Amino acid sequence: MLAACGSSGEDIGGRGPLTDAGGDAATDAGDAEADAGDAEAEDAAPDVPTGPYCGDGTVDPGEDCDDGNTNRFDGCLPDCTVPPEVTGTKFIWKYHKVPGTLCLDGSTAGFGASLNPDSTKLMIYLEGGGACFNDACDFTAFSIPFVPPTDGVFNRLNPGNPVADWNMVYVPYCSGDIHGGDKDTVLADKLRHFRGYSNITKYLERWVPSFSKVKTVLITGISAGGFGSGLNAEQVAQAFGPSREFILLDDSGPPLSNKVIPPCLQRQFREVWGLDNTFLATCGADCPDKDDFASGFIDHLAKRYPNTRAAIFSNIRDAVISGYMGAGWANGTYNDCSGGLSMVPGEVYQQDLLDLREKYRNRASTYYVPGIGHTALRSPLFWTTIVNGTSLPKWFGRVLDGQVTHVGP
Repeated sequence: MLAACGSSGEDIGGRGPLTDAGGDAATDAGDAEADAGDAEAEDAAPDVPTGPYCGDGTVDPGEDCDDGNTNRFDGCLPDCTVPPEVTGTKFIWKYHKVPGTLCLDGSTAGFGASLNPDSTKLMIYLEGGGACFNDACDFTAFSIPFVPPTDGVFNRLNPGNPVADWNMVYVPYCSGDIHGGDKDTVLADKLRHFRGYSNITKYLERWVPSFSKVKTVLITGISAGGFGSGLNAEQVAQAFGPSREFILLDDSGPPLSNKVIPPCLQRQFREVWGLDNTFLATCGADCPDKDDFASGFIDHLAKRYPNTRAAIFSNIRDAVISGYMGAGWANGTYNDCSGGLSMVPGEVYQQDLLDLREKYRNRASTYYVPGIGHTALRSPLFWTTIVNGTSLPKWFGRVLDGQVTHVGP
């Protein structure tokens, strides 16, 4: 600033000639500093609209609603529009395509709904169907186009079904990321859209206001959807709010530790699907080891939502999940993701399930089936599975009633 205040008579910044190196120059220098300060203040000041705008709390012309943008799940979206209501004929399935969502191939995703306006209970079910995390991309889009499920927990005609008269939402599996991602990644020279988690966020914008009268929310799913039910539990619980009773029931997608899901594979999942920016973004200090995120996140849920009821169904040596997680056991070597077909050793898988039960024995129910089978909730196995004299529907009903109960080895 002082270097510019000479007596050469140069015109600086269009202010006119500086002819006096004394008082006048000092005055001009002070003015310049003040101008600079004003400019910095203007740069630092936030952009505040001068007229009506979306988010000002007043419904202006061209807006359907305006709640101040404090809650995107209250029936007024951040762009001041009202989301379409989830409608339908009682007990008849209807598919709802949701703009702004994406399947793995770039097509628009959606969900099915079967309503019971007389019920204050809602089941949200996430479908399974493999996973896409490397060039092999072992994934099959399940129920796309939408095919209404008919058996297991979806059988409304069987009086032994504990959710027979509930409102039901069915999320087909088309994202390939165990319903947990929000990232575009190129695999096998193709652009893949892993948007399972962000799709659920978009669905919640419709679900929460449409089911505003429900008092109980159950999130569940099988296989990839079992994993997804856990990964999405927090955002679903937050969206519906603390006034609801919240239940998490995971069929064959258990939150196993990195003893089963090796660190190299967990790292691959995180990087390919963008998990650090979805559910892990809320986990913070509860997830100190991102390469053991399943264990960390279940700890986080238990700490943050102590009143949530949780339950896990699994075969004690599930061959399907052992095969997928075997991608981190290349040629039988733990924490080797270099390729080569393998499976998680059965005794390692079983012990981790038993450790999981013991850790949360007083908080979460378990139903473990001896053997290598996989899933039961949406199939006839829901009705025929019996372990130690306890049928699966009976255990399921106890979980919904608030009991903590353990079945199996």
